Amino acid sequence: MKSKNGLIAELFLLFAVFGGLVQAAETLPVVPAVTQWKPADGRMSIDLKKWAWVLKSGTTHQLKPLISALKEDLPAVVFSESNSSAENTVSLRLKKESHANPEGYSIEILSDRVKIEASTSAGLYYATRTLLQLWMASGEKSLPKGTIVDAPKYGERGMLIDVGRKFASVETIKDWLRLMGWFKINTFHFHLNDNAKGYYPGYRLESKKFPGLSSKDGFYTWKQIRELQDFAEARGITILPEIDAPGHSLAFTAYRPKLAQPELNRGGFGLAYLDVENPEAVKFMEELLDEVVPHFDSKEIHIGTDEYRIGLIRDKAKRLKAAEGFRKWINHFARYLAKKHGKKTRIWSGYEHLPGTTQPDKNITIDMWETSDAKAKSASGYHFVNSSHFFTYIVPGAPYYGVNNKRIYERWTPLIFANKKGAILDDGDPGLLGGKFHIWNDFGPTGYSWNEIARLAAPSMATFSEKFWGTKGSANYVAFKPRADLALKNVPVVTMLTRNAQPKEGALVWEFKGDKECIVNTFVETQLKNKNLEWPWTASFTITRKHDLTGDEVLMGSDLATLYLDLTHTYMKRAPRPKKGQKRKPPTKVVDRGVGCVRANQAPGYDPITSFNPDIIVFNYKVPLNKKVTLTFVGEERKTTLYVDGKKVQTIRKQMLCPLGRVGAQKLPNGFHGTIHHIKILAEAVK
Repeated sequence: MKSKNGLIAELFLLFAVFGGLVQAAETLPVVPAVTQWKPADGRMSIDLKKWAWVLKSGTTHQLKPLISALKEDLPAVVFSESNSSAENTVSLRLKKESHANPEGYSIEILSDRVKIEASTSAGLYYATRTLLQLWMASGEKSLPKGTIVDAPKYGERGMLIDVGRKFASVETIKDWLRLMGWFKINTFHFHLNDNAKGYYPGYRLESKKFPGLSSKDGFYTWKQIRELQDFAEARGITILPEIDAPGHSLAFTAYRPKLAQPELNRGGFGLAYLDVENPEAVKFMEELLDEVVPHFDSKEIHIGTDEYRIGLIRDKAKRLKAAEGFRKWINHFARYLAKKHGKKTRIWSGYEHLPGTTQPDKNITIDMWETSDAKAKSASGYHFVNSSHFFTYIVPGAPYYGVNNKRIYERWTPLIFANKKGAILDDGDPGLLGGKFHIWNDFGPTGYSWNEIARLAAPSMATFSEKFWGTKGSANYVAFKPRADLALKNVPVVTMLTRNAQPKEGALVWEFKGDKECIVNTFVETQLKNKNLEWPWTASFTITRKHDLTGDEVLMGSDLATLYLDLTHTYMKRAPRPKKGQKRKPPTKVVDRGVGCVRANQAPGYDPITSFNPDIIVFNYKVPLNKKVTLTFVGEERKTTLYVDGKKVQTIRKQMLCPLGRVGAQKLPNGFHGTIHHIKILAEAVK
């Protein structure tokens, strides 16, 4: 016999399930789903591009950033001021305290007008996202009549983008901000310095205090930082800057080697840690923060403090001293930023793994990523964000991490830090600010392109946005996905979801006809502006190979990728995991040779294959001599396939780029030697 509590729990579960199904049936085509929707009969025909938009009298100056953002979406719209709404108008009314939640809003859709009300500019902006999604879902023709009252459950709804390892242009960052605004994500965690696998350093801010510190392959001027913050603020977004130290500090230790922790930096700068006990390292970071902090509006500054690997220090006494020094470093900079700049401090969790007695001050906000003691943090009085690496991390191109959108939508909320005791909060537990989704570019400047990253991450952005907002509008992920796909399809202005190399006609990107004799080092430039094409793509080559040069023959290449007619790849293959009680056998040397693809990875090199850790695939096919054959490479998401004369040879589970730079080798002594009959590059996968 069930207890009273058990029966109540069962009834609650049934209500949640069936309530969710009913709610899903009536959910508006909006992401994130709205909190309340009271439908009225019928729909109203409307063209939001032509209707007048009316602001409450006296608010035009206050809402100038909002107007600028809306003008980007609807360039032809005319804004005027009035205290009353008229026919064929969309009225935006800023009314202080109209909603208890500062990001809340209401939309009333009548037969001949739309009324929007919020207590802040951010609330008004979010209302326009809902309105535009509803309208665009109808094919820009109509809106359902009724009333929406909406507000988020969680105050912080964040997204991190790692530009320390992979620089993103100002326009690319603006695209990310547009996507965030579209999904009502309100905190942009700007990860501004890091090192790719310990070898490639990046520092992405202008520095007059430390000339030469800024990365030569890309950094943001203070003027651009101002521009980005204004752009973000107009869309209800705060930019939270992070200067990551004392770990992840290769940019700093390479600039001033004497600041490095000697025990952690054995063998050069491969590990890159600042010496937390060196007064000069402390002074350097103080001066750097003094330069950076005044340029940011955020009330908080993120100082990093993750992955300080003291386990690499062999001497126990030195190891313990460094651990305590690391803990003290946290509080020193938190107090320094508060006293000198009036800013609060944010850190990553992980200090808990280091021995020592110093605890972070309670006014420090913690991004909890590798620790999950949420109950203990709550009871101790900390404020924290669910940044759990178990659920919220994407590392494009990596075999580790990754977001399971189905699991996130159906089984996760920001209350869940891990699936274990003490890691799951109850509603009402104090301290939780919200959640954050993360994009980490571990593979550096030559990893996935921003288009690949955006297409990988955008579905997760939609998923997290609904869980952060707090209203689950669909019964399950299968029901949610069409709504999310529609929202992504309709997002205005954003361009990074579209590949740079656009087809000239149909799917055709580039074509070469005519029998061209090629000798070693003969090459043909495609003259295309964009030198690489992301998935899906097809590259077909009809050729006759004349000589076996017993070397690597380049068929087509670019700065980031190469297709080889003949590639030799030598590597060490690990032995299978041994049975219990047995030792693992040593690795064996493997030599693969055949048609191949290479993609640069982690850090640039002279040629893609000379980058620090290139992705290399070799197909089980060798091109014969003096025989006309057609090789067709087909690139798709997370896999590449080779066909020969229309017959499939092999599929390998790696996502490659199609190079569009040149046919043959320009600088290497191993270009294709034979006759090119026909080349055709398509922006689609043709099997």
